[in-house]
Amino acid sequence: MKLRQWQSQCVDAALARYQTQSHFMCLATPGAGKTIMAAELAARLIAMGKIDFVLCFSPSSEVNDSIRSTFSKRLNKRFDGLMGAIGSVYTYQFMPSLTEAFWQLLRTHKVFVIMDEVYHLKGNLLSNANAWGEEVLLNIQYNAAYT
Repeated sequence: MKLRQWQSQCVDAALARYQTQSHFMCLATPGAGKTIMAAELAARLIAMGKIDFVLCFSPSSEVNDSIRSTFSKRLNKRFDGLMGAIGSVYTYQFMPSLTEAFWQLLRTHKVFVIMDEVYHLKGNLLSNANAWGEEVLLNIQYNAAYT
């Protein structure tokens, strides 16, 4: 799929940022193609050997379906979290149900974590975080290879 100019520039900016940092934020209007851009970024990180898996989190199962479809298509691999898949997508509401064994994946493998509609996550400290933000602070912020 041919990327729009902004998508291509965003992927390049993320890859440049990832040379020195592990976090990158893309802001664009609804429907602009952020998921396609993120799938392309994931494909490039995989091709470079920088990541083993991709995990996505979003606010709804409808968004999850779109993410799953886009990533499966772009990566040409299953994106359903089952054995052999390159990744999976979960709702923010599901995050507190994930076990320590699940989160261990981020400590033992190079995982790219994508958080869609990140404004649903609140807090920069455990004392002011909502339940989903707390999961990010405890399990993702310092453990994911890239976000």
